[in-house]
Amino acid sequence: MGELEPEETTTTRPGRGLAIASLAVGASGLTLAVATWAAWLVVRPGIVSAWVLSWVTQAFVLVLGALWFALLPISVLALVFGVCAGARTQPGFARIGATLAVVTALLALSGAAVFATTSWRHVGPPVAYFGTGTSGPR
Repeated sequence: MGELEPEETTTTRPGRGLAIASLAVGASGLTLAVATWAAWLVVRPGIVSAWVLSWVTQAFVLVLGALWFALLPISVLALVFGVCAGARTQPGFARIGATLAVVTALLALSGAAVFATTSWRHVGPPVAYFGTGTSGPR
C-alpha cells in the first residue's frame, strides 16, 4: 500500500546538438587557424623587410597575432562541447569536433608562441634605426 514503485531509469544519449556544435566550431576554428598560418607565412618573411609598407604590415601582423590568441578560447569551447556530447564514450560528430578542437588549439598555441617570440627589431621605416655599426653607401 505505501510501497513505492522503482523509477524507470532511461539512458539518454548526450545532446546531438552539442556534438554538431562541437563539429561546427571545431571545423571553423581549424579553418581560421590554417588561414592565419598561411597569411603569416606569406606576409611575415617578405613584406616586413620592405620599409615602404612596414607600418601596414606591422598592423596586419598584429591582427594575425590577435587571431591566434582569439582561437584559443574558440578551441576550448569546441572541446567542451565535444566532451559534454560524449566524445570519450562514443564515436561520432562529438569525437570529430573534439579532435578538430585539439588540432586548432595546437595550431593556435604554436602561432601565439611564434608571434610572441618574433623579433620586432627591423619593423618600421629605416629612419628609426639607430645602429652603431658602419653602414654602406646609400
